[in-house]
Amino acid sequence: MGQAPTTDLRIVLLQHDLAWEDKPANQRAFAALVADSAEPGSFVILPELCDVGFTMRADLAAEPSSLPWAQELAARHQVWLQAGLAIRDTGGVVNAACVIGPDGTVRATYRKTFLFSYGTETEHYAAGTGPLVVEVAGWKVAPFICYDLRFPEVWRHAALAGAELYSLSANWPARRHAHWAALVRARAIENQAFVACCNRVGRDPNLAYDGGSALIDPIGEVLVLGDDHARALVATARRDTIESWRRDFGALRDVQPRWLGSSHARP
Repeated sequence: MGQAPTTDLRIVLLQHDLAWEDKPANQRAFAALVADSAEPGSFVILPELCDVGFTMRADLAAEPSSLPWAQELAARHQVWLQAGLAIRDTGGVVNAACVIGPDGTVRATYRKTFLFSYGTETEHYAAGTGPLVVEVAGWKVAPFICYDLRFPEVWRHAALAGAELYSLSANWPARRHAHWAALVRARAIENQAFVACCNRVGRDPNLAYDGGSALIDPIGEVLVLGDDHARALVATARRDTIESWRRDFGALRDVQPRWLGSSHARP
């Protein structure tokens, strides 16, 4: 049975400089950040592949300590947690966003739909099959990962499946920051939904990252915005904002699904 809708949802975006392929170091760092910033019931979002960085060493990334660590972290602080992790699946290793409840149970595992072929991700990870929608503290949430941001069709499918909040975990490079800033706002505006996006900062052996994590409301207003430093960003998604905007300016009611093809979204 679903929870009753809440008036608002406290969102914590943990923008961090990931230690390259060092799970213990990253897990210690995020544990400390969650302890310092998260209140029970918050929705905490971590970057893509949060405990290794954007590595193509899929076997190393999928070493099985990651998910139990994330589950224990969520349960210890009684928070909702989205952790970007590599998971070994029946088709191979997937780049996943695991949504974990305050009791430590995995509520959903989103598998990255669009793999970054430019960075050879398609050669090392298996692709997912489309979006999903999961309930987080009474909100309908659609998790996505990094490169998915460039493909609005799957975001629209999630909107039609009821998504009110999109949660995006990323390792988005600094050289394309202008694209990031434009697209996260566009996804919020066109789907009349909140977008909570968590990007990393710092460097790995290949690229530099400059954060820009944000919470954007359905009208396109940026409620909190990160710079290029490691930090916890906290903001609130308010239910009356999305309900009043969708009611008063009902663009989603005018969507013509015949232009979208088949949907893989699962409420």
